[in-house]
Amino acid sequence: MAAALVSAGCRSSAIVPAFPPSAGYHTPPRAPRLDTVMVVTAPERPTTKQGQIKADARPREVRPRGHAPREQPQPVGKAERRYANATAQDTAHNATQPTLPRGLRRQFPTKLFSAQTLVHYSLHFFLPAVLALVFFPLMWQTAYLLMLATMFMDLDHLVAKPIFDPLRCSIGYHPLHSFYAIPVYALLLLLPAAQPVAVGLLFHLFTDTVDCLWNFSHCHECYVNSRIYALRNWVRRLLGREVVE
Repeated sequence: MAAALVSAGCRSSAIVPAFPPSAGYHTPPRAPRLDTVMVVTAPERPTTKQGQIKADARPREVRPRGHAPREQPQPVGKAERRYANATAQDTAHNATQPTLPRGLRRQFPTKLFSAQTLVHYSLHFFLPAVLALVFFPLMWQTAYLLMLATMFMDLDHLVAKPIFDPLRCSIGYHPLHSFYAIPVYALLLLLPAAQPVAVGLLFHLFTDTVDCLWNFSHCHECYVNSRIYALRNWVRRLLGREVVE
């Protein structure tokens, strides 16, 4: 019956003829079926983005104690550019260098309520009342007002450039503060009616001189550029003495 089925071309796998191994029969290999779907395994692909992949870290170099660090190569750039490595000595050297002031205005800033300003305007407004009580006791109120009126001599500041300079000595610089005006104010003392005005003018110049000397105490350049310094050199030449610049 099996031979009949084989001769009929039946390929059913339900009926498989069995032959003893001694007969020299070997089971033929199973042919692949065309109606069977073959499963192909896809190759594995990385799921991490290329930008997130970290480079392999270099192993840390272990150096013995006392070993000098290796010098890093300087970057190559233009010929005129130089790269210098700062050291601790350079930092300490720069820290000890004094900072140069930007002009005298930054070196000696003027304050509205500084001691020099308070003394200057106290001499201008309060001390003339004491002088009026001492020299003109019978008419001290009128004399005090006349002394305050001598403050109008400061109007000659308007012809100067700049009009106000806290480090400028006004003695000898402005027209009504010049050395030629001082003898005229002194001669007014000979006139009884003009004595309060003369005292006010001379005391005004004295107050400005005190302010100049205060500036000279901390500003040598102010003294060298003042007319008082020029007058001192003129007197030394007149007396035949050596002028030290």
